[in-house]
Amino acid sequence: MAIIEVANVSKQFGKRREKGGNKEKFYALKDVSLKIEEGEIFGILGPNGAGKTTLLNIVMGIVYHDVGSVKVFSGDVKRGEVVRSIGYVSGEERFHWALTPFDVLTFGGLLYGLGGKERKERTAELLRVFGLEGVASSKFDVLSTGEKMRLAFAYALINKPKLLLLDEPTLGLDPDTAIKVRKEIRRINRELGTTIVLTSHYMREVEQLCGRVAFINKGRIMHVGKVSDIRKKHQNLETYFVEMTKA
Repeated sequence: MAIIEVANVSKQFGKRREKGGNKEKFYALKDVSLKIEEGEIFGILGPNGAGKTTLLNIVMGIVYHDVGSVKVFSGDVKRGEVVRSIGYVSGEERFHWALTPFDVLTFGGLLYGLGGKERKERTAELLRVFGLEGVASSKFDVLSTGEKMRLAFAYALINKPKLLLLDEPTLGLDPDTAIKVRKEIRRINRELGTTIVLTSHYMREVEQLCGRVAFINKGRIMHVGKVSDIRKKHQNLETYFVEMTKA
């Protein structure tokens, strides 16, 4: 079953001045089509400015596409019916410096309309699951980088979403913390059955996490396929190092 269906989607943001002084249409996305299946971890790989974040924003209904259609859980995202079933985490996720993890999760529960008892139970559960019980009353500003990222994941799951969107979740993290975040992503998918869409510009990260990947560049999908097939296709390539010296 397809959780996300994107068909021939284009999104234009103003115009860009090209060589010669003429202004040309600038497309953040151009004729993008994708299907993402229930339960998979799907990667969207591309350089900065390729259109990855724009695509996620359209899936969440934050940005409206100009052309094409986007359906999430078979519902049109422009109707705003699916937002409550989606969680979102960004590598640049931040909360107010004075809020504690308990405050953040309690606020999330209020935002999604959880009743008092359910909100209290869900907050306690997420603090336990993400190993934040010991810092539940600590201000966000004093949390470690790993604790901040775990809190971001906990907040994104407060509404028990069926779909989790991750926008470069390991951006700027040290190697050890990035490894922990990847383990958390796999655990969420495995234990909760959550469908996950992950954007990245690290091929190694996508290889470790995703079953399928879409390559995007300059707003266009260049290729979609299984990571295993892509690896097989390129496994016989040899790497050469060339040392340049001054004459």
